[in-house]
Amino acid sequence: MEQIDIKDISGAIQLTTLINEGCKRKFTLMKEDYIMLKFSLDNPIYFKLGSYVECNFGLFEVCDLQKPAFNTNTAGYDYELRLDAYYWKWKNKIFKYTPETTGQEASWNLTAPLDVQAGIVLRNLKALGYTYKGQDFVFSIDSTVENKSQLMSYDNINILDACFEMAKKWDCECWVTENIIHFGRCESGDAVDFEIGKNVQEMSQSESQSTYATRIYAFGSTRNIPADYRPIDETVVVNGVVQRRLMLPEGTPYIDAYPDMTTEEAVEQVVIFDEVYPRRTGIMSDVTTIEVTDKVENEDGTTTEEKWNAYRFRDTGVNFSEKYILPGQELRIRFASGLLNGLEFAVKFNPEGKPEKLEDGGWNPEAQLWEIVRNEDYGRPLPGDVLFPQDGDEYVLSGWDSTKITELGLVDAAEQELKEKTEKYAAKSKIDPSTYGCTMMSNDAYREDGVHNFYSIGQKVNLINKAYFENGRQSRVIGFEFNLDLAYDSPIYTVGETAAYSRIGELEEKVESLTLKGQTYTGDGDSGVYVIRRNDSTPATDSNVYSALRSLVMFLRKDQADGTNFLLKFGKFIDSMIAGKGAGIYPDGRGQFERLEVRGSAVFKEIIYNRLNAQEGDTSYSENGVIESVALESDGTYTLKLRKRWENDFTAFQEGDIVYGIVNNLFSTGEYYASWMRVLSKNVPANSISVLSYPDSEVPGGKNYPPTELTIITRRGNAFNEDRQSYWYLSATTDKCLVWLEGVTKPVLEQNNYYMILGRLPNLDLFDNLPVNYKHSYIFARAGIFGELYRVDWQGLPVQELVDRGFWSAEVASSDNPYTNTQERADTVWHYGCKWKCLMTGTADEPQYAAAGWAMLEGNPEFTIEIGSTKGWYFDIETFSTTLYITGKLYNRDVTDHILDADVSWTRDTGNVSEDNAWAVKRAGAGKNLPLTIDDLGPNYTNMRVCTFKAQALLRDGQQFEVAENFVTF
Repeated sequence: MEQIDIKDISGAIQLTTLINEGCKRKFTLMKEDYIMLKFSLDNPIYFKLGSYVECNFGLFEVCDLQKPAFNTNTAGYDYELRLDAYYWKWKNKIFKYTPETTGQEASWNLTAPLDVQAGIVLRNLKALGYTYKGQDFVFSIDSTVENKSQLMSYDNINILDACFEMAKKWDCECWVTENIIHFGRCESGDAVDFEIGKNVQEMSQSESQSTYATRIYAFGSTRNIPADYRPIDETVVVNGVVQRRLMLPEGTPYIDAYPDMTTEEAVEQVVIFDEVYPRRTGIMSDVTTIEVTDKVENEDGTTTEEKWNAYRFRDTGVNFSEKYILPGQELRIRFASGLLNGLEFAVKFNPEGKPEKLEDGGWNPEAQLWEIVRNEDYGRPLPGDVLFPQDGDEYVLSGWDSTKITELGLVDAAEQELKEKTEKYAAKSKIDPSTYGCTMMSNDAYREDGVHNFYSIGQKVNLINKAYFENGRQSRVIGFEFNLDLAYDSPIYTVGETAAYSRIGELEEKVESLTLKGQTYTGDGDSGVYVIRRNDSTPATDSNVYSALRSLVMFLRKDQADGTNFLLKFGKFIDSMIAGKGAGIYPDGRGQFERLEVRGSAVFKEIIYNRLNAQEGDTSYSENGVIESVALESDGTYTLKLRKRWENDFTAFQEGDIVYGIVNNLFSTGEYYASWMRVLSKNVPANSISVLSYPDSEVPGGKNYPPTELTIITRRGNAFNEDRQSYWYLSATTDKCLVWLEGVTKPVLEQNNYYMILGRLPNLDLFDNLPVNYKHSYIFARAGIFGELYRVDWQGLPVQELVDRGFWSAEVASSDNPYTNTQERADTVWHYGCKWKCLMTGTADEPQYAAAGWAMLEGNPEFTIEIGSTKGWYFDIETFSTTLYITGKLYNRDVTDHILDADVSWTRDTGNVSEDNAWAVKRAGAGKNLPLTIDDLGPNYTNMRVCTFKAQALLRDGQQFEVAENFVTF
């Protein structure tokens, strides 16, 4: 049984006692937080204030003087010593405004946000020297609290009650963990099931102060409601509340929690939402001040002047008139943002009394001025030098008839808001508001490692009990109680809402409108750290921490034996048989490792290796077995006993099978050889075969070896059974290919045995006449059926297949099956002795020079010209006259039309160079046609033997050109 030390304020041990039966630990949110120790002594010990205990449950101190009870039976003293949580001693200290000075007023008022008020708590604690294990206290305000300014009045209140009063004023809760004072809603983690009969032994119900109702008659505020808002209707007069309050939309006299309720089922309740009324949120602009002088009469009869600034502002978003003010009411504004957020003041409209309208009937902007009336309702004159309005501050005006500015639609909007709030209220009111004491089963709380399954304050809970809830109820833990000696022995949790601060109860009493801003405020940088507790799925970041109990539950211990029900990883573990790394052990016993070395023996019930089968040497896809023993018989045959892989494993070899195995002797000289055999018979019960070893002349390499123990043998073919003469193997050593064999009847293969090869080709005669590179991989097959076949060159570019379509035909070109060109194929034709390739599918061009749809592949590529004469070649010298012309030919076709006149030149050769040059200059522009007369033959033609005319022509083809020459002689 464990012991516990009670120490005095100096740390000296006053008493060491056993944690006896009846010792308790109890907590209730904002009500109590203590342990109670039960023990008996022969002589009393006086435990003074400040005596303390530090144990697994925290730090606890004596905060109230306590006396033991005298036991008349034992003449001893029985103690029920209560030690409260360390912060509970704050209830013994007055909350002071200036704790650091001698003038420490105990009764005072302060209008300030919650963080300012909480800051004064920290100053009080620091002045008292209170810390938590050497750490100064800080505060944290969570996002459910609006940090607005409010008036707090403190009258000789202690520090702890001041914290709780702040929580009540700001409609939140207050609790302390370690050195952090929390303001907000005490709720955390993911919902845990508390189910009766499963982990809850007993579930008791406690009545709540909240009201249960199923039919709600709701009314809003009287603000901004005119006297004629609604005609009097007696059906909506409930408890004297009539038309002067905002009502639900016409036709909706009440809100039911359930549809189609009978009169008997309706539990009626009247609720007033004083914060709901027709309102507009205005924005202040042009904030200015005017100096005001007040005369103050002193006690001696004299007067002094006090000067202060009154604040004025404008609102350009609306035009107001004094006629809008409700009779007998004062205009007031409530700040909705800024330094004065939440504070209310009277205002004066048009304080200078200027005309509201201009001569043209329009609004006078000078009259749209507002002045804030200073008051001391919040403990000091406001607005002042510290808290004052600013441009951009938002406010809500009351005291005016909201029906006057109809275009704003404020009344209808307010009625809808009232309806929505009533529906939400009804949804909460129909839920059973009770709190529940849940006595947990001991086996649910107990853990073997000593880190028992306890739930902390604020833990979300899903209550499951058909006696109380049809579909369960979600709430949270607000209290607990358990034994100190056996903490896991039926701990009791209180689940629900705090009775003093019930949300539903507060709605009925609230007269202020709270607008949550979603902001978080902290006392300093240390107080904003979020603690991830057990049963909390919040992801870990650099800005939060695990609680100590969460760490014990999550992490394996290094200082003692520990275990886990989850995957245990070593190194950078990746769960994959293909791309995995590291090591891992799973809760189901499965393990995954990179390498397993066994110094003794490894026993496996089953080995599954074909998830990833990486193998060396050759792989045979055929019947196989491992030789367990070899017996040489007298007739020269061998009896091979084969190893059984499991109990009913029998050999699949058949009579006539050609089997072989490769032996690699690792223990001596490292021989590497093959053993070839033919199966003569098999003995199924003995799982053995009788084999005959082939002679050397009938095996590859010309040398055969006897079978050896532990050799893996496989079938390669069969001597006479055609169904067993096929063989499929993968060679990674010699052939380096995947091979399918057929018709194998002996160890030495014939070329006709190779039916398919994928990889490097063996040196076979059938490949001798092919341009085969034996270092490259190929696919060889006896036959192939292909849906699609694509050819690419060494760069991976497609190779076109040329399809000969015969002689070109205009009819084919215009048919349904025209000449085509695709990425995979192109049609070719023959035309005038040349082979042409189609360049465009469906081209109607005739294959010839300059045809866009064709390209010449084969034929005469030479460009030539011929010279002709218009009058033949026989002339009368006396009457000589003719015209020479050229005809160009390319690809056996006339291309004269494609030759430009400027690309044709003529020269003459009579033997007289100067005369010939002069003639050439004169006839430079003749072009393709050269007219001749007797004068063109030269002056001495009759005395000469010859006169030669030479033509040169250019045929331009894009950026290239072809040149041809020819001549004639007269």
